[in-house]
Amino acid sequence: MRQTGYTRASTLGPIAEVVGATGGSIERVFRRAELPLGLLESPDTLLPLRDHFRLLAASSRELADEAFAARLGRRTSIAGLGVYGKWVTLAPTLLEAIHRAGTSLPHMLQSATRLVLRRQGEEVVWSYELDDPATEGRPQNEMLAVWYMIALVRHFAGARWLPRRVMFGGLPASARRSIGEQMGADIVLCDGPGSIVFDQRLLMTVNPRLSEGDGLRAEEIACIFDIPARDDLPGRIGVLIELELLGGRPTLETVVRRAGLSKRTLQRRLGDLGLSYADLLRDTLQRRAIRLLRRSDLSITEIAARLGYSDPAHFSRAFEQWSGLAPSRWRELARTADR
Repeated sequence: MRQTGYTRASTLGPIAEVVGATGGSIERVFRRAELPLGLLESPDTLLPLRDHFRLLAASSRELADEAFAARLGRRTSIAGLGVYGKWVTLAPTLLEAIHRAGTSLPHMLQSATRLVLRRQGEEVVWSYELDDPATEGRPQNEMLAVWYMIALVRHFAGARWLPRRVMFGGLPASARRSIGEQMGADIVLCDGPGSIVFDQRLLMTVNPRLSEGDGLRAEEIACIFDIPARDDLPGRIGVLIELELLGGRPTLETVVRRAGLSKRTLQRRLGDLGLSYADLLRDTLQRRAIRLLRRSDLSITEIAARLGYSDPAHFSRAFEQWSGLAPSRWRELARTADR
């Protein structure tokens, strides 16, 4: 299986809004990136980083805009990153927030990436570093990541704060001016990772909105530490199954194509673990069914459709085989337990 990192769909920010407002077609962008449009309604869904990169690249080409991700980044917010964003913005100081952002990033939001803080005299250089080998769309991804870093610092330093310099590697010189206009800061082209540079004294800034936070519930954190490790083949295939579910019932053929494996190789490697593709599909369907049933705004019919069932009766029979209960009865008992 191709080595790759994973990211949550929430990191795409308001991509549909920005593409549409600039005269592009978000449907065409998703189609060219070979991704289900349902990602827009599923911010916690994981997708391979290479697919995230490709979607940003497709958006850039759709609009003929080399600075697309910088434009998109201006509309992002830390709050849009869900529990991860909440966790880092509850830190008492900017230094602690940066520490939280770096240590929790690979577990809560995006793997195969690092946030590294280095001190250089009176300045600090905060960098976004990638281990994923994918190249298509990589510069666009770095632009977007840097904007999220700026948004975090702004939570402490104020909405108009800008870094002294922004550094990017792998960008064409022709894009430097347009990116600088979007970011409002000097752009330095370099051989290294995307970085922001600012006064090291800012690190001790106290969180001005700490009293507004209401804390994190244990279940909020527990439910989001699910990015699979590189050697976790069942977990990695489960991520791809869940991603394909957003566009209909996934097949073994579509999953192995996205995984970069042959059907025989995947079956053999799963067999060595005592597993099969059918096992992983069933497990993924069960987990997703439970998450959807805990949402009060979805009917059983809507849930069945989201899980790829042709009608709610088929879903109800499958769920009863899994749990011994009809999905409506399971939902009632879950609500009672919650209360």
